[in-house]
Amino acid sequence: MAKNKNPKAAYNPPSRQPRINHEPNSGQQIRAKENPRSTDHQTPAWQFHRCDESHSLWGWSKLKNSEHLEIIKSLHDFEKMSWNQIKQANGGRSSGTNNHTLPIDGFTKEAQKRLEKLKLDDNDELFSLRLNNTLRLYGIRDGRVLRFVWHDPHHGSKNGAYPTKK
Repeated sequence: MAKNKNPKAAYNPPSRQPRINHEPNSGQQIRAKENPRSTDHQTPAWQFHRCDESHSLWGWSKLKNSEHLEIIKSLHDFEKMSWNQIKQANGGRSSGTNNHTLPIDGFTKEAQKRLEKLKLDDNDELFSLRLNNTLRLYGIRDGRVLRFVWHDPHHGSKNGAYPTKK
């Protein structure tokens, strides 16, 4: 009988043998970096059907044509970003982010009453988009869609919808 010239070729170490009845990830917990149902990795979409047209300070009908164009240009720039990028953008005088959620109970009493009148008071928060030093757009974020309610050109003043700390 001839001897095997390469005895290691037939040897299959136990660590390389396939496991029988092995369930992948059994006993292991998968850790996701972010919620898989989150829409923060998606680009934003806008809706205007909830806009408050008639409010004396924040109503959309108070905008001039040039202001409409400015807002459209800003929203166009936001559409190039994901929600994560929008929420992480920072600048201005404070060290916080420019775009974020704000609790409804932090808005002025007038703004809270206005939300009740518009039947939008079932939300706990509004999302704030900063367009410049004094202009904010407030809306209800639902997934990747932001449903605008107000444009507030009075941010940082006594006429603003959300009081700021100086």
